[in-house]
Amino acid sequence: MLQYAKTDWLHMLVSPRGSFSPGLMRRVFAFGGIATFLWWAHRLEHSIVLNIGPYEVAGAVIALILAFRTNTSYHRFWEGRTLWGSIVNASRNLARIVRTHARVDADEARALVTWVVVFAHASRRSLRNEGERPEIERLLPEAPRAALADNPHPALFAATQVSAMLADITRRGALDPMMAARAEEEVCALVNCLGGCERIRKTPTPLGYVLLLRRMVALYLATLPLSLVEQLGVLTPVVTMMVTYSVLMIEGIGQELDDPFGHDPNDLPLSHICDTIERDLLGSSSLELVLASTSHLPYED
Repeated sequence: MLQYAKTDWLHMLVSPRGSFSPGLMRRVFAFGGIATFLWWAHRLEHSIVLNIGPYEVAGAVIALILAFRTNTSYHRFWEGRTLWGSIVNASRNLARIVRTHARVDADEARALVTWVVVFAHASRRSLRNEGERPEIERLLPEAPRAALADNPHPALFAATQVSAMLADITRRGALDPMMAARAEEEVCALVNCLGGCERIRKTPTPLGYVLLLRRMVALYLATLPLSLVEQLGVLTPVVTMMVTYSVLMIEGIGQELDDPFGHDPNDLPLSHICDTIERDLLGSSSLELVLASTSHLPYED
């Protein structure tokens, strides 16, 4: 997710970052080319000209569909952010319970808390479908690191390790059973939040809505010059491209937010969230490693 200064109005007005969804300008110029061809054909032969009225009605319909698309996508984005906020809170609560209520030495407490941090990093990598985990390799010794890499679901493996260590501490009498149950509730909250994120990622907006929107938008933008050419003349391609940019950018943002866990400009800043968890629980930071490992990407959070 791109960070920005909310008060820097002029810079935001002219900044290209975050202003273009992938492939947007190719489509804008394509519709601009269609508009240019229709203007040129009209100039030569006075081809078909359509009344602006039907386009006003069609524009209202498309606006309703775009509003539905945007609201649905933003709801997915906000639900994902809420789930990751819960992961942050549950991680802090687990660390607090272990360090305050468990009668264990600092090394054992840190080992358990490290697995909580590993859960966060593994969750982020899983949601982004990334196999490399440089920050986890730094946190874990070789044997547990190999066991985690061999597991089909590394994040769930990390949560299992936390539960196993809590159970062992409880059996030794080093943690009150009531506090152990409370800590296990936080582990369950971590797993439930990850499950909610996986549900969002694996359940995109129904294809029918996407196809309907894109087909209507394409038809609308391709024929819009026919209603403008009589009044605007040579400015028809320019106006068409302005309308095209606005409509396709809204649709592109909705497409990005369908999966809010990636590296697109409007996606969630998962790397920063995981770095916050690690700094709060261990006092270290893995953000530089994360950014270095994703330096090939056009945007990083």
